[in-house]
Amino acid sequence: MLPYVIVHSLHLINRLPSYVIQNKCPYELLYDNMPNLSNIKVIGCLYFASTLDQNSHKLDPRVRKCIFLGFKHRTKGYVVMDVLSKEIFVSQNLIFYKTYFYDLSNKND
Repeated sequence: MLPYVIVHSLHLINRLPSYVIQNKCPYELLYDNMPNLSNIKVIGCLYFASTLDQNSHKLDPRVRKCIFLGFKHRTKGYVVMDVLSKEIFVSQNLIFYKTYFYDLSNKND
């Protein structure tokens, strides 16, 4: 889980202004335009990933309870971890709950 946190931290640092470079961000200097900050998400929060599939049955679960880990490089998906199976996967269809944090030590869920 640590590499995802490091990559996400670097993602944020490269989009924050710095007084050393005249209150511009490294992304702005590199690409000559302002970064899009609308996709910033909170690491460790509770997310629900859609499980809708062509081969799913009527009574199969529709979402998986997950924890957001970070971004996948050069893709539009988000890296998440299923809290029940501890499987790490990439998903685009997420419902975000930025104010709820999931406790991995909780065995009753």
